[in-house]
Amino acid sequence: MSGMSQFLRKGQRIGLSHYLLESEDWTKFLSLAGRPLPLLACWADEEKATILLLEGESPVLVSTPISLRRYYAPSSHYPVASWGERIARDLWGVEALYASDDAPILDDGSWTQTWPLSKERLEVQGGGLSYPQCLHISPHCTTLPGLVGLNYELKHGYIESLTVDIASAHRGIISQLQGLTPKEALPLISRISAGGFVAHPLAFIRAYEQAQGIYPPPYERDTRLILLEIERVSLHLFDLAQTARFAKASLFATYCDQTREIIASLCSAHGMTRRLTDMIELKEGDHNTIEIVPLAQSIRDSLASRLDMLRDLYQLYASRFKNQVILSNDTAWRYAIGGVIGRASGRYIDMRRGDVGMRLEALRSSGGQGGDAHGRNLQRLTEIRDSLALISEIIANFGVEDATEPFAVTQEGIGVVEGARGDIWYWLVMENDRIKTLQIRDPALAVMTAFNEMFYGLRSDQLPFALTSLGFSPAAIAL
Repeated sequence: MSGMSQFLRKGQRIGLSHYLLESEDWTKFLSLAGRPLPLLACWADEEKATILLLEGESPVLVSTPISLRRYYAPSSHYPVASWGERIARDLWGVEALYASDDAPILDDGSWTQTWPLSKERLEVQGGGLSYPQCLHISPHCTTLPGLVGLNYELKHGYIESLTVDIASAHRGIISQLQGLTPKEALPLISRISAGGFVAHPLAFIRAYEQAQGIYPPPYERDTRLILLEIERVSLHLFDLAQTARFAKASLFATYCDQTREIIASLCSAHGMTRRLTDMIELKEGDHNTIEIVPLAQSIRDSLASRLDMLRDLYQLYASRFKNQVILSNDTAWRYAIGGVIGRASGRYIDMRRGDVGMRLEALRSSGGQGGDAHGRNLQRLTEIRDSLALISEIIANFGVEDATEPFAVTQEGIGVVEGARGDIWYWLVMENDRIKTLQIRDPALAVMTAFNEMFYGLRSDQLPFALTSLGFSPAAIAL
């Protein structure tokens, strides 16, 4: 057990994997020498600041009370925490002391209220967004499936520094979800990101089920696993096609699009939505699960014959992606970057390995070390193969019982899903059958934190390819 793990357990345990540290101990905890536990997210409101850490592949929450609207900044040791600190400052007016960056991130100067979620919010006059004195790509000009602006400075024609503007992406989703029942919240959560119509609601439901001490029936568990793999294959094909277009690999891009359309058409033919929107549900009583096996068989059989062609076509263009937009192994570990991006850089973490009912023998890919666009493409192709193998394994023994340990009913839960673009985390606290606290960590957050390192030395006209190669979508960051 690391020094940080030992220290936090001296605090007050307030949940299954949740510890409360007083301000002095919180500061000492964050300042401990040695290799720190990876930090996934930082959240704060008027009552407490909370960080989500990984111990191995298990989550742990650590909180501290907010005193006089201030707390010691985790970003002084974890750069990725800066986004959560800045969001909390804009929404609740709480200040992270010694923060690495305290500039507004959501408040673009046009808000009619300061600290809109605070009990002490004030009416203000909007002044509009003022961009720094540098080159700027507006949110609607980035070719991304979502809104994010880029501010960058050039030296001799190459990017020297870069910052991200996500104010235009803020939708107030977290405030809309507070006070709802889980069933009321699910339709909105299902639409948080087009990169997770299955993954986001499933992570939420897993958090809710942990809070209530519930395990889903084996047939429902396997239905969810199959839906998640279908979404994974579809999104990998989308990201491959988008990246290929920027590299002028049009034949490969077209084949990816056609294969993805086969998946959507099969979903529709089997009575489901084309992109599996609203297919993850909260079951009540004896509500029957959807008939997933015929769809799973059709997708497996239809795509199996196309895998070799996908790989062969890709090899025609592979040289165009090599040594492009490199994420180093050190950066992947330092920022806890997961999914295809992290695994292609040698961070061998796949949260599916901890899922109840997972057929581990189908998860053969562990990743590579290259960390470039080529490595990410190969990882996507390999994971498509693994997803089809996993679907076959689930079909072969659908609904098999698995040994499980019962949860205590604590009204607090952490749900994680390995989505197509990385690990998605939900932290949920229930009160009187309604949502009291809900926080979300999308994998794009960690990727965005590493932009400055990955994009250093690129030309500005290379940014669209770089963003697409990463499968980056900001939709679930500025909530």
